[in-house]
Amino acid sequence: LLPGDLCESGSQLRPHIVWFGEAVPLLEKAIEITASADILLIIGTSMQVYPAASLINYIGSHTPIYFIDPKPNISARDFNNLTVISEKAVKGMESFIELIN
Repeated sequence: LLPGDLCESGSQLRPHIVWFGEAVPLLEKAIEITASADILLIIGTSMQVYPAASLINYIGSHTPIYFIDPKPNISARDFNNLTVISEKAVKGMESFIELIN
């Protein structure tokens, strides 16, 4: 969207993003999906923006978690089912694929 893109009532169209302080749409559905996941793959995030960062807490204790980030700020000490891949996304995904094959 660009400044000046208006809706039919003449108001500025809003981008499809969540601003700080706003509720996350469908967060309950995201929690439900996370809780039933067979694996959780987290790529390139600071894990500091909530409530999205809290989704990791809904994963089952025996469900594998893989965290790919060149400067990870969570560790296997935080979650017993966590594997940290300290690489950029493309290289980290290659390493992830090798690990699961």
